[in-house]
Amino acid sequence: MRDKNYSYMTQKSNEQIGYVDFSNTVVDYQDGDVVMFDHVEVLSKAYPLKPKTTLIGFCSQGQITLTVNGKTLDFVSGDVFVCPPNVKVEHSVRGEDLEGKAICLSDHIIQALLRDRMEVWNQMVYINQVYKVSLDESCEKNIDLYYQLLQSKIESRRRVPSYHTLQALLRALLLDLCAELEEVNGALDDLRPSQGKLLFNRFLSMISNNEVKRQPIATYAGLLAITPKYLTMLCLKYSNKTASDWVIQYTCEDIRFYLRNSNLSVKEISSKLGFANMSHFGSYVRKHMGMSPSEFRHRK
Repeated sequence: MRDKNYSYMTQKSNEQIGYVDFSNTVVDYQDGDVVMFDHVEVLSKAYPLKPKTTLIGFCSQGQITLTVNGKTLDFVSGDVFVCPPNVKVEHSVRGEDLEGKAICLSDHIIQALLRDRMEVWNQMVYINQVYKVSLDESCEKNIDLYYQLLQSKIESRRRVPSYHTLQALLRALLLDLCAELEEVNGALDDLRPSQGKLLFNRFLSMISNNEVKRQPIATYAGLLAITPKYLTMLCLKYSNKTASDWVIQYTCEDIRFYLRNSNLSVKEISSKLGFANMSHFGSYVRKHMGMSPSEFRHRK
């Protein structure tokens, strides 16, 4: 189904994802945090592919071969491709009978939906760099069902799809995918991670567990007994993000969570998250979230 706003949506999707030619790809849905495609041609029509968001592809028929960070991976029916931001897919070869779906998710929507499971996601996607997950038959059916329900809600002509309903379905899909990632993680337990991976993992855990996440990078580096420069180098190596990017991402998700899901006043949220005053908090939210705290809280 080609939406009447297809051209606009394609343009916005290009801004979100980057380095992808969507001229022959139908965009099912786009809202700034989520982009859905009814074909995995997004993976095979253009390379090098370097998404700015997390790209998740589901292969339901046929075969596709991708080269990710120099590693060649074959995907067949039942396989899922998970590509975090800024990971380069340099080559792709697809079979004539290839069928599948693809979803692109912003960092903040993944963190919002997997708030209590982000450690599993970060461990597998960023640290262990697991880009391929093979689903069992039951999980494959569940993933397909979630996607069909998402499409059904989006294609309904009776009303605009509920943002909360879409989030609930996406969360269910991601939780099932996390469960599969945990099984892969169990198989990797015998592999001793490098010191760099351990430090990066500890850094993400420290941010996640701190109530006041907006700490100077030097503070986190000091707790890890390394220099801020080395910490940022590790973050770039394992995630293509700086240490500051990670702190901002986690801080903004806390801001979103408390503005949307608590009765705390803006002043109380500002204090809880370690901001010196309301003015500083307001400037931070405008800079990183594009609007004032009050505007975000009352946005539908």
